[in-house]
Amino acid sequence: MNTRYKPGSVDDLSRLYREIILQHSSQPVGFQKVIKETGRNEQFNPLCGDRIVIMLQVEDGMIQDAAFDGESCAICTASASLLCELIPGGLVEEFGKTHDWLEHSLVSNEETAGPQALQVLLGVRKYPSRIECVTLPWTAAAEALLQ
Repeated sequence: MNTRYKPGSVDDLSRLYREIILQHSSQPVGFQKVIKETGRNEQFNPLCGDRIVIMLQVEDGMIQDAAFDGESCAICTASASLLCELIPGGLVEEFGKTHDWLEHSLVSNEETAGPQALQVLLGVRKYPSRIECVTLPWTAAAEALLQ
């Protein structure tokens, strides 16, 4: 009997977290993609040196496309990649709810329903100094939507 690996266990979730971070940081969705941007915002995290620029194309209250550029750690790059993969085709108001859920979920121990694809980012809760690495692209996108 293999006692080292149990599907659904904390070890399983940690492994999935690492795999998703590595996948999205090595092949990021939307990185340096040219889009017809209607909003852009740059954010900087002096704690680890992340600098991220999020570009969005919004028409009639719907996010049509998303892209990013900058230099960032693997966690921040993966978060930006997930953002660029998930938000196109969604409503601006839905983005706001997702952003709020992510920020709240990262700093609380509450288990609340949120986008399944973003659950993996909650693995950073164990490392409070890295939470801003996850939220930086989402904050930049929220600011870009205000333009």
